[in-house]
Amino acid sequence: MKHPFTLIVALFATVGIAAAQHIVPEPASVIPGKGVNRKGARTSVMNGGDTTLDFASQAISTVIRHDLKSHPDNYQRRFYKLAVDADAFPNPEAYRLTITPREVRITGGSSAGVFYGVQTLRQLIDENGDLPCVTVEDEPRFAHRGLMLDPARHFLPVTDLKRFIDAMALYKFNVLHLHLTDDQGWRVEIGKYPRLTEIGSVRAETDGDGIPHRGYYTQAELRELAAYAAERHVEIVPEFDIPGHSVAAVASYPWLSCQTIDTLQVRTTAGVSPDLLCAGNDSTVAFVRDVVREIAAVFPSPRFHIGGDEAPLDRWVQCPKCQARKTALGLKTDAELMGWLLGQVSETLEEAGKKPMIWYETNVPRYPAEATMFAWRMGLTPAVTDSAAAYGWPLVLAPGEHAYFDYPQAADERPAEWMPVLSLRRAYDFDPQGPTAIGVEATLWGEYIPDIDKAFYMAFPRALALSEAAWSRPENRSWERFRAKLPHQLRLLEQVGIPFRRPADKELD
Repeated sequence: MKHPFTLIVALFATVGIAAAQHIVPEPASVIPGKGVNRKGARTSVMNGGDTTLDFASQAISTVIRHDLKSHPDNYQRRFYKLAVDADAFPNPEAYRLTITPREVRITGGSSAGVFYGVQTLRQLIDENGDLPCVTVEDEPRFAHRGLMLDPARHFLPVTDLKRFIDAMALYKFNVLHLHLTDDQGWRVEIGKYPRLTEIGSVRAETDGDGIPHRGYYTQAELRELAAYAAERHVEIVPEFDIPGHSVAAVASYPWLSCQTIDTLQVRTTAGVSPDLLCAGNDSTVAFVRDVVREIAAVFPSPRFHIGGDEAPLDRWVQCPKCQARKTALGLKTDAELMGWLLGQVSETLEEAGKKPMIWYETNVPRYPAEATMFAWRMGLTPAVTDSAAAYGWPLVLAPGEHAYFDYPQAADERPAEWMPVLSLRRAYDFDPQGPTAIGVEATLWGEYIPDIDKAFYMAFPRALALSEAAWSRPENRSWERFRAKLPHQLRLLEQVGIPFRRPADKELD
């Protein structure tokens, strides 16, 4: 017969294992301990006076659901101790979380690692505010773990973006990609070109609804947003999409296009427009450089997305200036001219200390050597992966098959008949590979996402599935284990006020 104390110890260990099994994304290592760390009134946070850990220290109060006092030295019996130890963790985003009955200790390779340890702690706490004794050692598989929002199609206020950033941080996403310009709207203030927001930020209606849609961000608002995100270890990467997806810009300044169409309006429907920025017009190239400089000065990110996708070149073929430019440069095709224009933007970014990110298109023969490529078109990920490896480009994997979160989650939710269904299981089955892959990203294109609640609905819980593709070791991932975590995770989403779509039982088979 087992001794009663042995049974109690075994029970506590089982509690620790059960709680740790709820963690998303799946951690690298979980070792259950003995006992429970119970919520107490006499609690303090110690960070050794390291001011880089102040925000993580403050976040602890949210985790344990009562106010704490932050002190550099231990003067109470039960405490939370946060520390950075770069020598112990080669990966700066790695952390170790150790919970004993009287202490919670989080050590990270940087303040980011400590912050991620706090997010794991947040998922371990039970309804009573107690924590299981456990040791979690963890680090991300990829450095780039992103989600993309598209306020160009439907404007999203800054307060809504902050809500989304908070949700991202909970699951250790570290890149918010903001698609700020498109045919349907221009959303960023540019001092040198005020008509971009006076005209380009307003469209008459959306798909015939008769309701005007408007909105843009001031540079001051975006600077403050970037600082808010940085506290949560989220990097905001802005996107100025060129040379296609530029109708809002051309409607504001018609001379930007090849044909100078004075009657062109901000686009009110989805789809791809043939009206591009003119690559043969010196004034257009100067405009692009000016806009890039202003946006680059707003965001501290060392990366800047310049689009490059879905640009039908028919207007360039018919444009005397584009053809003259092509001849003068000794280029043979209009796709080569596209590569030249992207190279001009890359030079401007280099002056600002930044590097370009680009949606890879297989017909463009030359891209800037310093660019990061995105694999996004369905069926083309292997080809893009091979090209990235051949040219040494860092690669972000955002394939439509697994990571286009604007796609419906069930057939009866299609906003457009052509859209394929992207189920939670299909999102989870994403297995990112590639010798130059630096990470993954899910896109939430905004044509059919009118507000932030719809964005949350489309993102969650598929974002949880993507977080494991981005963070967790492949050998640690399991659909069955992830499925078992969902009830706990959906309750957590409810507790913190994150809207989500509840999967039907048949979708979890």
